[in-house]
Amino acid sequence: MLLRQILTFVLLSATSIAVLAQKDINGASNTDAEGISLDTNVSFTLSMTLASDDTPLDSASMGQDVSIKTIIRPETDDIGMPADVILVDYLPPSLTMRNEDGNFVTWNGSLKTLVPYLEGVTLESELEVEVFSGQLGRTGNHRIFIGFTVGDVLYFTPTALRFDIVDEVVTPTFREQAIEQFNSTISPDIIQYRCVTCHAAGRAADGQAENIYELTSNPDHLAINFRVMENLHANTSTSYILNKVAGQLGHGGGTQLSTSSIDYGNLSDFLDLLDRAATE
Repeated sequence: MLLRQILTFVLLSATSIAVLAQKDINGASNTDAEGISLDTNVSFTLSMTLASDDTPLDSASMGQDVSIKTIIRPETDDIGMPADVILVDYLPPSLTMRNEDGNFVTWNGSLKTLVPYLEGVTLESELEVEVFSGQLGRTGNHRIFIGFTVGDVLYFTPTALRFDIVDEVVTPTFREQAIEQFNSTISPDIIQYRCVTCHAAGRAADGQAENIYELTSNPDHLAINFRVMENLHANTSTSYILNKVAGQLGHGGGTQLSTSSIDYGNLSDFLDLLDRAATE
């Protein structure tokens, strides 16, 4: 009955916590004789930071090294006593505990199987303990509970430090962004709608212009035409291309894009990405 009370209390508390970057938590206590008691002066402070920073966080990515720490403030009478520190991670629907080897292993919720990950720690008036350091291996909303035993008394956090570990965010390169924009706007709205009228094999600009494009009948037209545009940009400049499509610099095709048009703006953004890609 006692074990069920503890687990029910802890897990119900976990579901109602707001996400906080750093949390001060008043402790609860448990003994075989008394069951759960909130009448204790024990308190905990829990926080997560990047390993290289002291700023508390409420989320991090799989690729980041994090440091999760707690400050334990024990009962005055227990200062100087040896204690065993316990860590439980509730990541719905699984419940794990950290063992003495530093690994997170499945915990069935029974106090008989709950093991400490630090043993014989001498309690101080404020004892800072590193809960975890490194890259957590599972994404999701983690809820960390800390406890310690002194004699036959277990003190623990009835509520948790709650934080998110998300998949590592990979920012596309400028060239990758340029390819995406080329495929979505530049190719269909400008190259195929306007440029290929002259700038394609057998047409007016063939043999005269550097930029000769493939038609959509070629299954590789996107990749080929992107490289043509990329080479043109590398051999000239953003301003040169924009001036050409605006009918300047003796463009044989005249004005193709008004400088106030959406297509002109998209082309300008695309060329800007190519400029940035050149410096990556």
